Amino acid sequence: MIISLTIVMTPLLEQLMRHTQLPPAFYGATVIAVAGVGLLTQSSGFATPNLGDLLILLAAVARAVHVTVIARLSENRALDSARITLIQLCTGLSVFAVMSQITGRGIGEVAAQMSGRSWLLIIYLALVCTVFAFFIQIWAVRRTSPARVSLLLGTEPLWAAVVGVLIARDPLTAIGSSGALLILLGTNWGRIIDTRRPDASSRSPIRGHKNE
Repeated sequence: MIISLTIVMTPLLEQLMRHTQLPPAFYGATVIAVAGVGLLTQSSGFATPNLGDLLILLAAVARAVHVTVIARLSENRALDSARITLIQLCTGLSVFAVMSQITGRGIGEVAAQMSGRSWLLIIYLALVCTVFAFFIQIWAVRRTSPARVSLLLGTEPLWAAVVGVLIARDPLTAIGSSGALLILLGTNWGRIIDTRRPDASSRSPIRGHKNE
């Protein structure tokens, strides 16, 4: 649920950087969406906050900053989505390679102990959940607003729950179902509000982007 706080953080950052004003109703939509995520992910009870929760909160801040900055840098200029994605991945790899030493197990040691199945899972996560996800996010944020992108990203728990129910046969309670409906309601309402904003026409797709 904590990562979905990006839904609230991004509009605030967008207003700060672009000096724009979102309709108050948009925040109503974000509250509904966040409440839905809370019901969906915490239907079995709320857990006591811990260090992991703090790290996820920092990740939510990083996601909000990332979406807003990319949108800002993309204004009135062509950006190469593939090149930006490559830079992001190389930066992430460098940071994690250094940070892995703190755990006492370097990347080389972990890689040597991985099985073939583990390598297949790593490749899948790297290509589908990282490279593809980052590329699409950069491509999309230039064609809409950061607020709407984060609102849609906030539906991630919903799709995770759908996959869990269909494939893993996870149980879905009445509370969880109510949360899923609130997520759909909040995100769709926010999308409609954002589309009707006076400056929506100025965010039309920029022609001439590379590698698209």
